[in-house]
Amino acid sequence: MKHLKMIFTYKILIKFMLLSMVVLTTGSCDRYKTVREKLNVAENLMNAHPDSALDILDNIPSAGINDREVAARYALLKSIALDKNYIDTTNFDVLQPAIDYYIKNGKPDEKLRTFYYQGRIYQNKGDDDSAMRSFMNGCDLRHGVTDSLLLAHTLVAQGTLYFKQYKINDFVHYNMEAAKLYKTIGKDILAIKSYTNALDGYVMQNNKPAADSLMSICVPMVKKNPEGEAFLFPSLLSYTVNFCSSDEIKEVLTEYQNMELTTDETMIFAEGYSKIGEYDKAMTLISNINPAENTWDSLKYASIKIDILERQGKYKEAFTLYRDYSATLEHYQKELLSQDLLFSDKKHQLEMKNLIEIQDRDRIIGGTLCGIFALFTLVGWLYYRGYRSKTKRILAEKENKNLRLEQENLRLEIDQLEGERDNLKELQKEQSELAKPIKDVIKSRLDLLNGLLAKEITNNDRYAEPYNKWIDTVRNDKKKFMDSTRLAFAASHPKFMEYLEQHGLSTDEINYLCLYAIGLRGKEVGEYIQMKRHYIVSHEIRKKLGVDEHETNIGPYIRRLMKGLE
Repeated sequence: MKHLKMIFTYKILIKFMLLSMVVLTTGSCDRYKTVREKLNVAENLMNAHPDSALDILDNIPSAGINDREVAARYALLKSIALDKNYIDTTNFDVLQPAIDYYIKNGKPDEKLRTFYYQGRIYQNKGDDDSAMRSFMNGCDLRHGVTDSLLLAHTLVAQGTLYFKQYKINDFVHYNMEAAKLYKTIGKDILAIKSYTNALDGYVMQNNKPAADSLMSICVPMVKKNPEGEAFLFPSLLSYTVNFCSSDEIKEVLTEYQNMELTTDETMIFAEGYSKIGEYDKAMTLISNINPAENTWDSLKYASIKIDILERQGKYKEAFTLYRDYSATLEHYQKELLSQDLLFSDKKHQLEMKNLIEIQDRDRIIGGTLCGIFALFTLVGWLYYRGYRSKTKRILAEKENKNLRLEQENLRLEIDQLEGERDNLKELQKEQSELAKPIKDVIKSRLDLLNGLLAKEITNNDRYAEPYNKWIDTVRNDKKKFMDSTRLAFAASHPKFMEYLEQHGLSTDEINYLCLYAIGLRGKEVGEYIQMKRHYIVSHEIRKKLGVDEHETNIGPYIRRLMKGLE
């Protein structure tokens, strides 16, 4: 007795501490400055102390919930707290902000929680079809969620709805899946509960081998977790009555006959007594039960009582009860068929199939568009390549054409240089009476021409070294170069020089024209002599020579004139 008082005192102390924590949490704005922090505290307390979590949530002012995400989280936590405190709600006033936000924007865990508690509210409303769809939507997320505990709860909820449809295979399947999840995360008591649900399904199917395999799992687990015996006992009792011998049934019934039994356990006891022939005990037990009409318990009650009456030979009473049983069963089946629950999984499968088809179609469309884009890209790339190739080809053709022109011009210039060289050689041989300055100019120019021609023929710059030195001299002493050029032309092309003199050209103007005669162009002549009157000089020379105003380039004209006067 003293031990019980100590336990009671301890429980009161714990409760007082929790209430104090709630008061401090909800009453102090300094400690939890934001709504988010209060929501964190409520979530941390949710599993161990859901009543305290609900108190915290109830004391959060609505004015502080002004964000969609915060409102969604508050709505979800409030719905969880109500459910864990066994406060059944039949409307979505609390949960709706979470549904509106998380179904579209939530992470897999947030979506699963929203679907699960949406299904719980539908169950409270009696809308099992909508509840099943919510649970199915939640289970579709199983590969992305981390909240294994809630996923297992969702599987159990689905299994319960399958049981109402007499879909025992599905009932067993979902409870087995849930049991494995519970066991993986260390929730052995919940695992035992789901395993025993599956065991009941195997007993209903009269599947003894499967039931034996589950018994071999459940019994060792209950030995390690004695509190799980409350879930195993009804299943063990049903297993014994359906699969064991009369002696084994009697032994179990005798062992537990003075135990306080639930309605379901009482009906199993009555069925057991009927099987071993103790009909009076069976009838006494079954007569003390008054199940609600049109429920699963009422059908099970009528089935067991009919069996007892038949074994007692009370066929008239058994027949009367059988008619009532048939009417109740028919009503139950009509009610089930009037709902969509029986076909909800088929509808869900069709919806998922349509969704997959839409996704496949979208993938095909996306792939086609990507293919078209890739094709356009390829065509554009090929066009660009072709355009570049064409441009390169045109440029190459132009370059080749320019190169050919340059080569032709070079050939002409070389021919001209060779002609000048030959004339100067002949002149050097034949006119020994020339003055020494002219002889020196001719010799110097022959040396330069020979070197320049050797360089062009052999493509060896070494031969052009004297020419390059001469160029430097030319740049430094323009007057000397122009005079030497004039003297060289006077010796090699006397008729040409006489023609210019006869037309009244001055020495500077003849020097100017000699630059054109050696192959320079108008721009090059202008750059060389650096005269502002360059174009005026050219105009005056044209007038003296009577050059046509359409002869825009005087260079070719002078070179043709010089060649024609040879």
